Amino acid sequence: MYSILIIDDEPIVKIALRSILPWEEHGFSICGTASNGLEAMSLIEKHQPDVIITDLKMPEMDGLELIRTLKEKNYPGEILVLSNYEDFDSVRSALLLGAADYLLKIKISPDTLLACLNKTTEKLQEKADRKVPVPAETVSENRTRLLLSFFEGETSLSSFTGQNAGTDLLFMQEPCAVCYVTFEKFLSNEAFSISGKLLCDMILDAVQGVLQPYILVLNDYSALVVFSQKELDAGQMKVDQLVKKLYNRFTMYQSFAPDMPYQENLPDYEEARNIYQTFTINEGHYTDDIAKTLAYIEGNYMHRLTLSSISANVSLSSSYLCRVFKSEVGTSITSYLNNLRIRKAATMIKDNRLSLKEISTMVGIDDQLYFSRLFKKCMGISPSEYGKRFHQ
Repeated sequence: MYSILIIDDEPIVKIALRSILPWEEHGFSICGTASNGLEAMSLIEKHQPDVIITDLKMPEMDGLELIRTLKEKNYPGEILVLSNYEDFDSVRSALLLGAADYLLKIKISPDTLLACLNKTTEKLQEKADRKVPVPAETVSENRTRLLLSFFEGETSLSSFTGQNAGTDLLFMQEPCAVCYVTFEKFLSNEAFSISGKLLCDMILDAVQGVLQPYILVLNDYSALVVFSQKELDAGQMKVDQLVKKLYNRFTMYQSFAPDMPYQENLPDYEEARNIYQTFTINEGHYTDDIAKTLAYIEGNYMHRLTLSSISANVSLSSSYLCRVFKSEVGTSITSYLNNLRIRKAATMIKDNRLSLKEISTMVGIDDQLYFSRLFKKCMGISPSEYGKRFHQ
């Protein structure tokens, strides 16, 4: 039986959560409730709950301060945060601090809550299993370490498998797909923050047990994901579907989405390494056609752009450009352009020098109503609410 502590300053929320599930039937018990982080600390010390479900905005000690405090005290359980649509900055901070997941208050249902709890208790079980004495390096960890060395090295596949004959690496000779996930272009932006752990967790969340790719974390802002082509085909999955899920996941709570070039139906891991190297060698990790297209969009987003005008200006056919752009960038030209315009608008709103109507026009959107809808879709809150956060 896993114990749960609920923390929220709204009594109706605590009541709703207590009554939303027949908790004990699903292997959970509520050990207590609290109205803020300070009140919760004594309950946490007393009951040592396995899972804490906490609101982010509370008096005296809010959710973020509570998470920081528990992290300093090496709290062994997992934390789920409750949020509203406008809390995306706080949600991002909570995840970076180590929260396991978040739940949108407006969308909580018995099914979504139970699914989130089950995923969280799986993490607890994994922690418990790791406490059992095991060899210094598991088979899976050894394989991941070897794969990372292969992709970062130059040894041929046949030589590599021969040198590591003690580890089963036959799968490296089978068809595969590769996706390079990187936030490198945002490193100079002070507002940007990410970690290798969060990157890995979000990739795992995108595949959700449907696939079992190898996730090779290269650094705090990049990872390489290698899929079995057999698994993809058997599940009738395409890498672009997973890329789209990842893109939406990141842009849900921050305005930064990674570059995610990918390639499917590769004959083996040696070819996957060749493709990965082309991703990293090309400036901005793109082929010349796409690098040229991105540069054109960056220089002209403030004007009226259409697929036809973009393709004509980069001397490519519209059909070819659509296909290659989505393959390399991980999203459509329209989505990329919209996201770019909203990122530029968000920066202008922070500067607080122009009206929203002026900003809308300056990023190439003449219809202010459409601009507001698009901004809220991309950022989670309206442009006026976004401005209030910086100019109160």
